[in-house]
Amino acid sequence: MRMKKTNIGFLVIALAVIALVSLFYFDSPGSTPPADANSSQLVEYGVAGYIKEIKSAEGEALGIIYVEGSENNGATYQEAYVTVLESTKIYTNDPVGYEDLEVGMYVNVFFEGPVLESYPVQATAKQINIIPKEPVNEDED
Repeated sequence: MRMKKTNIGFLVIALAVIALVSLFYFDSPGSTPPADANSSQLVEYGVAGYIKEIKSAEGEALGIIYVEGSENNGATYQEAYVTVLESTKIYTNDPVGYEDLEVGMYVNVFFEGPVLESYPVQATAKQINIIPKEPVNEDED
């Protein structure tokens, strides 16, 4: 009889230890894992709006675009001067280049690195998504 009580005691202790370890080891429900530096889990636009100006740049930058958007469009900033580097990814439906950017295009820009808190802010683009003027309907032939 005493052997059964000892075994039950050890079992209870083992289950308690497992429960405590699992609380500290596993993430809580609803938490998101940290994105590593190479992932493309971009969530919030730095700026979203129309390209109002395109300037040439010196050094390693391909150019600088001035983007102006409206309030409450999902972006962190309403307007920004954005430096475009060779490493900046630019997309429509397919990857395109800096030379494809035009004044009047609507873009969503994701920033990389520090943002200079001037007005408007100044930042470097990690990715630029060009938003088509009209939705593409793939059902039409």
